[in-house]
Amino acid sequence: MSFQLDTGNSGSEGPWISWSARGTQDGTVPQQSFYIRDENGTKTVFDMSSGIVLDIEKMKTGWQQSDGIVGQAPDWKWNASVSQMMPQPGDDYKKGFEVKCAIGGGKTATWQQAGAAVWGALTALAPQLAQGPSGKLPIVRMTGTKPVQFKRGSTVEPILEVAQWVDRPDCLKEGAAAGIATEPAPAAQPAPQPAPQPAPAPQPAASSVPASASF
Repeated sequence: MSFQLDTGNSGSEGPWISWSARGTQDGTVPQQSFYIRDENGTKTVFDMSSGIVLDIEKMKTGWQQSDGIVGQAPDWKWNASVSQMMPQPGDDYKKGFEVKCAIGGGKTATWQQAGAAVWGALTALAPQLAQGPSGKLPIVRMTGTKPVQFKRGSTVEPILEVAQWVDRPDCLKEGAAAGIATEPAPAAQPAPQPAPQPAPAPQPAASSVPASASF
């Protein structure tokens, strides 16, 4: 697998998984926790110790700018490739990513997040992702946390590791691979009719030679 990470309206599909270093303001998620947010905004703490499957083949990286206003989607500037990071579009843009995940029980969630904590976690995980076998996806789990101090402020990163490599789960398949018809089914054709049979050839008239005659 060739996975290279340049550490230099989103259209995402919910529910969404996120990391919270300090806990959510509404108190529903404690500090240093992952959680799932559904389309209604309900947050549920999510245990990452068992791991989730990251669809790194379709991962996107880029820059996010957000005013932090509830109900207002952040502005994303996506890189053309995960192997090349574009220049920062503005001082208020942060590095981030989007990846669809299989979270167990045939369910999926989109991890779309920006900020120092999650970007640092992805950067630390990248060397393991680069070593994966072709055609496999990683089960990634959290094994701990790491405090990070900056010149101004601090955060806590989740420590992630690849537990194993697996085939793409059915819930991450699309189109024909997921059993979904991508083209209309062909119309039923009538059964072929048998070819007409030729008329029987005329039979010769009965001979008038007596049965007892010999040649």
